[in-house]
Amino acid sequence: MRFATIIVRNVLRRKMRSLLTVTGVALAIAAVVSLLGVSSGFTTSLMTMYQSRGVDLVVVRAGVADRLTSSLDEELGKRIAALPQVKHVAGSLTEVSSFPIRGWNADSFAFDHLPIVKGRKLEAGDQKAVVVGVDLAKDKHLKLGDTLEVETYPFKVIGIFDNQNPIENSSVVMLLSDLQELMDRPNQVTEFQVATVTPDADDQNPVEEVRHAIESMTDDEGRSLRLAAMPTQEFVSSTTQLRLAKAMAWMTSVIALLIGGVGILNTMIMSVLERTQEIGVLRSLGWRRSRIVRLILGESMLLTLLGAALGTVLAIGLTNLLIYLSVVPDIVEGDFSPQVLLTGLAMALLVGVFGGLYPAWRGANLPPTEALRYE
Repeated sequence: MRFATIIVRNVLRRKMRSLLTVTGVALAIAAVVSLLGVSSGFTTSLMTMYQSRGVDLVVVRAGVADRLTSSLDEELGKRIAALPQVKHVAGSLTEVSSFPIRGWNADSFAFDHLPIVKGRKLEAGDQKAVVVGVDLAKDKHLKLGDTLEVETYPFKVIGIFDNQNPIENSSVVMLLSDLQELMDRPNQVTEFQVATVTPDADDQNPVEEVRHAIESMTDDEGRSLRLAAMPTQEFVSSTTQLRLAKAMAWMTSVIALLIGGVGILNTMIMSVLERTQEIGVLRSLGWRRSRIVRLILGESMLLTLLGAALGTVLAIGLTNLLIYLSVVPDIVEGDFSPQVLLTGLAMALLVGVFGGLYPAWRGANLPPTEALRYE
């Protein structure tokens, strides 16, 4: 009989116990994969939102923990635009109510990458008007000409856009001046989005040149303006909300994995105690301790791999179902990339080792004579 066949038969020998153990591991892995998938999906969506506009650098106030509280003088955009290697600069003011709100100037290059599917984009002179994402329009049953209340003030919907991005499609865009008035932040923006020129073959990386020039800016008295110009990926990954979301996802995942590991440990130690005589027979027949260890660890790993497979399917299926049924906010999107799935598999293997190591050690160290006398 092959060694792998013995492992499979031992797992199937106690079907109900094995089924319950696999279910426990599956729930733990489902928590890991779903939480990491949602966190990764949110990061990817935010990254895509900037990259789709060709944004190379995002300029905010240095040292600000929450980017929504970053406050920059709108006129600073003219100094940034005058720098060599800068192609476009767009000031943006962001606020989060029951949905994300962004304020742009009518001539902002960001509007060039905002596909309007109904109506038109905002133009200079439009007052108390907004364009809304398709998901928000669907959620609030909005159509062209309807009124949307933003912070208790009425705004007319003149356009609906679809950017194939869950964060943007759940947001509202209005003219910068309207949002500044609404938030009582005259001449202020949250950030500047900077697009650099395409470098020639012999040119150095213009992004780094522009970044250094922006962060070196001073006021009329020579004092630093304390600006942070970050590449898109660095800006997104350092966002406080995303870092907190990832931290919470990992903390919850670790707790779930510990519970799954204890379940495996309990199953395997019971299995060893019930098979003491069997292990003694195998030892008396010449099985080395290392082979006993491999046998018990193999059973533990088989249970966790089955749990990992089931848990991954559960995570993907339930996350997509909740998004489809609109149980979760529209900005949530599962990103079940190979990296996320491999992380879940690696966690499952760690659970298998954690749950099987002590039982394997105990089984391998049973003296054959004592094991044969065990009843």
